Amino acid sequence: MIARSSIKKDDSVNRIQELDSLRGIAAIVVLVFHYSLLQKDLLTFTKFGVTGVDLFFIISGFVITMSLERVQFGYQFAINRFSRLYPTYWTSVIFTFVIICINKSFFGYEPQNSFPISDFFYNLTMFQYYFGVKDLDGPYWTMIIEMLFYLVMGYLFLTKTLKSAVAILIPLILLGTILTEFHWFQPFSMAYFKNFPLAQSLPLFVSGILFYRLFTKDKRLLLNIGLIIGCYFLQILLFTKVGRANYYISHPEYKAVLAIYFGLFFLFVFGKLRFIVNRTTLFLGKISFALYLIHQYFSIYFLIPNLMKIGVNYYVAAFLIALPICILIATGITVFIEKPVGKSIKRILNRFVDTKIIKQ
Repeated sequence: MIARSSIKKDDSVNRIQELDSLRGIAAIVVLVFHYSLLQKDLLTFTKFGVTGVDLFFIISGFVITMSLERVQFGYQFAINRFSRLYPTYWTSVIFTFVIICINKSFFGYEPQNSFPISDFFYNLTMFQYYFGVKDLDGPYWTMIIEMLFYLVMGYLFLTKTLKSAVAILIPLILLGTILTEFHWFQPFSMAYFKNFPLAQSLPLFVSGILFYRLFTKDKRLLLNIGLIIGCYFLQILLFTKVGRANYYISHPEYKAVLAIYFGLFFLFVFGKLRFIVNRTTLFLGKISFALYLIHQYFSIYFLIPNLMKIGVNYYVAAFLIALPICILIATGITVFIEKPVGKSIKRILNRFVDTKIIKQ
């Protein structure tokens, strides 16, 4: 039984308001962290934003499990994910590529060196990692991790083993932990994390699955709580060897921040997180995907530096100009691309597949 007080009907889809609010908060803390890279003094306070993606990964574990329980066929899940992600992602890639070209042509500034047009097209796939092509913009590194999780969960759904997802995935987590703790410099260890980047954050996704079990009142309460705590400690063990947060925060700091994220999710699943839900966090949550994708290069390599070159104060350039503009652009992408185009693609693909099934 799901806690109905936390669910609101929105665009014919049940949206959980606490999750929307958490998405909005995560997107903003990541953005502020990136902005602070231009003003190192701020990093003392904002460096913890580097872990915002960890919160996104826990949310994904929860949401993907819920999504798969609401579909009958694997193609429905694939269409839902494709129509939800790709229109916004494609728009963001095109937007950033245009900004890179403008920055190079008119301002003579291109921090990522030459960027062949072929790399632009590889980036449109969202699988550029496996083509050996660098990400067009910083935030894209998380997309391959998300896509791998979708593929793994989709496979478990198709093989009718989704209910055993935790039992299947925990051995992979333990393998990753053993490799980092005892065999880190061995070729197999390096190859495992390079070829399967999901491994570096798998405990976070699995904890999201377990939080969903708690949310739906799964009878195995103590077991699920125990496994969530186990995921917390396993992710902490992975911290020193993999991931990107260890460049900016210490191990004890990561333990504390991750404990806060897990604590927020415990409050959420037990119906105690309503205090974060308000118009601002809900709005930021709805535009969070677009905001996450478009803010980094546009702000810290293009807009803010060029404003500072003409004498604009950093804080004005970053928080009074770049931030509102990013929010405005993300809102436009969400309203005019993500929602209408996503719905159209979803309708067309479902109709196409349904027609094929009827003909067979």
